[in-house]
Amino acid sequence: MTAPTPNPTAQPQVTVYSTQTCPWCDKTKEYLKANGVPFVEKKVDVDRAAAYEMVRLTGQQGVPVTAAGDEVILGFDQQKLARVVSRFAGPKRPALGLLGAEAESYFRNHPDIAATYPEGIKGIYVGQVRPDSVAAHAGLQPGDVIAAAAGKRVANIYALDRLIETLKPGESISIRYYRGQEDFTGTLQF
Repeated sequence: MTAPTPNPTAQPQVTVYSTQTCPWCDKTKEYLKANGVPFVEKKVDVDRAAAYEMVRLTGQQGVPVTAAGDEVILGFDQQKLARVVSRFAGPKRPALGLLGAEAESYFRNHPDIAATYPEGIKGIYVGQVRPDSVAAHAGLQPGDVIAAAAGKRVANIYALDRLIETLKPGESISIRYYRGQEDFTGTLQF
């Protein structure tokens, strides 16, 4: 059995009941937006029908109220909102799919391998590449050294991760990497 295909024109399945002066409402909306959850906002302080709808749903008048499918969340409850994110977030960016180490440290411990690369090379030494991953589709192989991404030097995997975190699904960045003495460019397509 296959999962149903989401309809991009369908209304969001998450509703946030809020008021214009509620800081916890703002925090709830920011959390959902930051995690890619589409939602409809209903301002109960200016929309009487929305206020009645919220009271019928919850039996109370306090905000924020988040209705997501059959779940109703009262207040800013990050643990419950995380469940909403896992159920209703938009497309997720695929993982890079590689294990790596800081090249400089790796080469200090493996001088025989370091001798096959340009002297003083810095970046990420690729140890493993998961099949059918973003890294594999870019042509990366174990033993490559990623020296730059998006035109910026990358000193370690954490620097590359921080750069990748800024990308949305469908976006890409260029990379420059070495395979031995050879210099290559590629594209990480997310």
